[in-house]
Amino acid sequence: MADALDTHRDRGDVAPAPETESTHERILDVAERLFARKGFAGTAVRDIAREAALTAPSLYNHFDGKQALYEAVLARGVQPLVDLIDAYGSADGSADGSADGSAEATAEAKAAARDPRTGDFLDRIVDHLAAHPDIAKLIQHESLMGGASLSRIVHGWLRPIVSAGLGAMEKNRESVWNEEERPLAVAAWIHVIVGHFASAPLLEELFQVDPLSPEQLERQKRFLRRFAGIMMSSD
Repeated sequence: MADALDTHRDRGDVAPAPETESTHERILDVAERLFARKGFAGTAVRDIAREAALTAPSLYNHFDGKQALYEAVLARGVQPLVDLIDAYGSADGSADGSADGSAEATAEAKAAARDPRTGDFLDRIVDHLAAHPDIAKLIQHESLMGGASLSRIVHGWLRPIVSAGLGAMEKNRESVWNEEERPLAVAAWIHVIVGHFASAPLLEELFQVDPLSPEQLERQKRFLRRFAGIMMSSD
């Protein structure tokens, strides 16, 4: 029903906002938030236009329709992660990490000793997801609902990330995971990284701190460095 109304492209009663260079990004921001909250099927173009302070015809000047907008949201949110993983997997690292003797530093050093780029790589992933926290919620929503939208996300965006992760493990001669365990290790990484953002409201209720605050994001970065050391440890 929502799609049928969308294709009709009624003007509605929203006064158009002044067109600026940020209009495109504002539409994506609103769409990302609504898709995360309601999913693809439950989100109407007219609702996105209303929250973006646009008329529906104005929105269609930027995107051909809901599917095109959905794909643009995913491209903005997920493609940078694909690029980061591709760059991480293709570059050569050198072992120059050092430890200060503490247990935390030792765990971080284990990851750095195998590849000193690991910490920077993880930091960049956290920074990107912090800038687009609703992407994690969007993926979580579609994973709970299932169906065509989830299939598009998996085959169009997530499978390349998983394939890159599995490929990196296969190339790593010091990997502690055998062929049967590698998918489980990649799944663990997905839960730890994406789950921090997708489950932010739950975590805030549980621990009475905002997981997306600058302080907690820095704490999460430190945790991921330690987690990397543990995950790659052969001890």
